[in-house]
Amino acid sequence: MIEPRMPLRKPRLPPSLYACASLALSACGSSNAPPQTLEVASSQSAKEYADATSAVEVLLGKDRVAEAEVVARSLAEHYPRDAAAAELFARVLGIRALRDNARAGNPILTEAAHAAARASALSPTDLIRAHAAALLLDRAGRRAEALDRWKCVAVLALDQHDMRFSVAAAIALASQKETETSLRLLRHLEECGASREVLASTGAQVFLASGTPALALDGAREAFLINAENLEYRLLYARVLRLQARSHDAALLLVGLPDATLATPVVAEELALALHEEERFSLAAQAWQRTRVHGVNARYLAEEALARIRANELSIAARVLEELRVAPDAASDLLRVEQALRAAAATP
Repeated sequence: MIEPRMPLRKPRLPPSLYACASLALSACGSSNAPPQTLEVASSQSAKEYADATSAVEVLLGKDRVAEAEVVARSLAEHYPRDAAAAELFARVLGIRALRDNARAGNPILTEAAHAAARASALSPTDLIRAHAAALLLDRAGRRAEALDRWKCVAVLALDQHDMRFSVAAAIALASQKETETSLRLLRHLEECGASREVLASTGAQVFLASGTPALALDGAREAFLINAENLEYRLLYARVLRLQARSHDAALLLVGLPDATLATPVVAEELALALHEEERFSLAAQAWQRTRVHGVNARYLAEEALARIRANELSIAARVLEELRVAPDAASDLLRVEQALRAAAATP
């Protein structure tokens, strides 16, 4: 839960916002107290602010994202200079964008990124908020703004000797061709006493991000050999092997993982890509199919259907296509599957 950081002024919560929070909380059964009049409530601004933020958390906990968005939006609008309100609003919008499989250009994702950037700008020494803003801006396709936030993350991470965010910034800045800063962060990790596996994996990811996967192989292998139980290192090594045209070895690293792990989208995708390059299309489709336990995702359904088409399993692909028709935000994915299926059906 986000702890509300109260502004120095004593805020007066507008009646409309108080009403939203009160209704949301009472609807969730979070309070048995009798309803207050707006006149009484207006003298308790600090409590009203806390009630509104609590309402958002309760609604999110009950998977009522649309209602949480109403309260969070009102809170952010009435407290435009409050970092916690902006952060909470960004988080709610980010959850919605994630569920909708939003991509760059999506207005909800863009709004979430801007709210996160506002929260970061209002609390310039907050490393967590700077990192959240950078991630959302990147995902929203706002590369120039994301670069500004990533540079902020780098400065704060160096100043605060934070190894975790130094790793994230080093990789992100390498992808933006900010090589000097990225290498400085790597040296900082070494100076801070980062373990061999952290240094090796970070170096490998920096090389990958900068577009030189051949240079990533040694670091990825070293991190994996030091700690083979670490899923992140296993995935990294598999990705580097695949990019080095060793897809068979990459698939072997992943195929024996537990079913629950194989259903994790990032694992399923890496395995599917390796199997695809091996032209084992039916197995690639099965890898995509496992992700369904985490809910419907238009892109994953589309990739499953396309793999079925390549495997000449057209009847199964047609069934997946019908599922794709009712998936949210599936227009572009639907088009490419329809075109591929028509082309395959027309081929003698």
